[in-house]
Order: sequence, then structure tokens, then C-alpha cells
Amino acid sequence: MKTRIVVDTNLWIRALLGGPATLPVLEAWRAGKFLVIISQPLLDELQEVSQRPRLSRGIDPAQAKALIEQLRWRGLWVEATAVPPRCRDPKDHPVLATALSGHADAVVSGDGDLRADDELRQQMLERGVKIWGVTALLAELQEVPEAGRE
Repeated sequence: MKTRIVVDTNLWIRALLGGPATLPVLEAWRAGKFLVIISQPLLDELQEVSQRPRLSRGIDPAQAKALIEQLRWRGLWVEATAVPPRCRDPKDHPVLATALSGHADAVVSGDGDLRADDELRQQMLERGVKIWGVTALLAELQEVPEAGRE
């Protein structure tokens, strides 16, 4: 069974901006190495953030549209109804709620504050969801044998 991942919007944006550290996440998903769990609040955030004036200068609108369409059609859709544990930044609640509602194996985020919140990480882990950075996701994907990816 493939690993079920919620990718935080900040990583999708970095990939759209051509960030070399985050492009492997996009490539791994497109190659079918993991499943992306998505919810309407996360898709809405991606669309809104990708159009912000200071970011949109570095983002090709056609690539942003293509990514949003891919997420819409290839993502595992859930209603983010689960109540996540309290975290430092309420803006992270939709990511956490999507992960819990979709029974994700992990949340992958570039948000250092989210990853550094030890209490939140423990509470999410108790609910079956790990919080990873890009390096941890890529390491996990390397360790999963091919037979385990089906």
C-alpha cells in the first residue's frame, strides 16, 4: 500500500517556484511513489497563494493550473472534518485536519514552526500521523521496497 501524504501548501508553492529542494516531492508524486490526500481548504489555499502578487511573478500560471488540476483529479479527496490538536499557528489547522480526516501516514511541510512543535508532533503521532520535512519524506520513499508501493 502506498504512503498517504498531506503535502503542505508551502511545499507546492516552492516547487512551482522551481525550488530544487522541493521539486523531488512533486516528481515523486507524479511518478506514483505516494498518494496525496487533499481537501478543498488546501486546494483553495494553493490557488490563492499561487496568485499573490509577490509570488505570482515567479510562478508560471500554466504550471500552477496544471498542478491544481492534477491534485483535483489524482488526489485522494477528503472532507477535513477532524478536529486537530491545538498548534501554534491556527493557519496549520486545515493541513492537520486533512491529515487526520484522510488517515494520512504523514504531513510533509516546509514550515519549521510546525515541525518544531514537539507537543503537536507527539499528539499527531499518537493519532497515527507523522510530521516530516522534505528530507524525511524522500528518505522514507527510498526505504519502501517496490512491492510495498503498490
